[in-house]
Amino acid sequence: MDIELIFTAGIDATAAASVRRGAAHGDFVRIRRGCFASAAQWDAASDRDRHVARVRAARSWSRIADGVVVAHRSAVAMHGLPWIGGYGDRVVLADPARDRGQKKAGSRRVGTGGRVPSCVTIAGVPTTTLAATAVDVALADHPWRAIVVLDAVLRRGVARDTLSAELEARGAPRAGRRAAELVDLADGAAESPGESITRWGAHVLGAPRPVLQQEFRTDWGTSERVDLWFPASGTIIEFDGAAKYTDPRLRRGRSAEEVVFEEKRREDALRSRVEVHHFGRVVWADAMPGGQLPRRLHEAGVPLGPNWASAWRSAALRTL
Repeated sequence: MDIELIFTAGIDATAAASVRRGAAHGDFVRIRRGCFASAAQWDAASDRDRHVARVRAARSWSRIADGVVVAHRSAVAMHGLPWIGGYGDRVVLADPARDRGQKKAGSRRVGTGGRVPSCVTIAGVPTTTLAATAVDVALADHPWRAIVVLDAVLRRGVARDTLSAELEARGAPRAGRRAAELVDLADGAAESPGESITRWGAHVLGAPRPVLQQEFRTDWGTSERVDLWFPASGTIIEFDGAAKYTDPRLRRGRSAEEVVFEEKRREDALRSRVEVHHFGRVVWADAMPGGQLPRRLHEAGVPLGPNWASAWRSAALRTL
């Protein structure tokens, strides 16, 4: 949803005063000084659309030094990449002229110490490239968020070598180790954020690396792809997002009860395969840090590492 912005600096004084009065009565929302939007549009918009509007509202680029670009989670929003959680009220900017960060009411600047980020222009706004955005998130944000972004960037065609080169150019040894681990595990075959975080959680727990989107022929004569396949233990793990039961677009004209029935039939058909010994389902609450993923994987026969308990406790200490 493209929120229409009203800049009072670009209209006559009478119209500008009318917009300000409307904001006082709740008809308009003030996004930043001199920029408003319809309250009805704002209320109907997603968190991502609101953040993109905040980025566009900060469009007075003539007052911003050369080399400053939209970055981090704000770039994630501009690129339309998947994201877990909120984007926040501040637009994130990468600033080569700064060594340290700076927070203001509507923005947060991240100093790059002279490094000019590679960028593209989206809707007239200079924004870090897909590779630079993914590496920014991998270095600075929660790994559960980062793996979702990295998977999506690979799915859009960015090469892993490009991500590795971007990471190496940053020269960040401490944060770089975890970021390199994320880049190595990222997989463009992941089809949803839920699959991405389930796979990362399994990695944290020391589980073997699964095969994504493995295909199985069923007795129905159809080919069924599964989210995660652990061949050594013969385990299928499916991420069971609620959207498949509640989103009319995903139900494709079927009732929720019909979707549940078809999922059960599909599971039975997959279980009948001789190489399939276990079948497990994971939901959002399981896959998030501190959730029940260790139990779900163990019950489905997936071996965990010797230090899985301490690793999972450590993961839970950093909240999203």
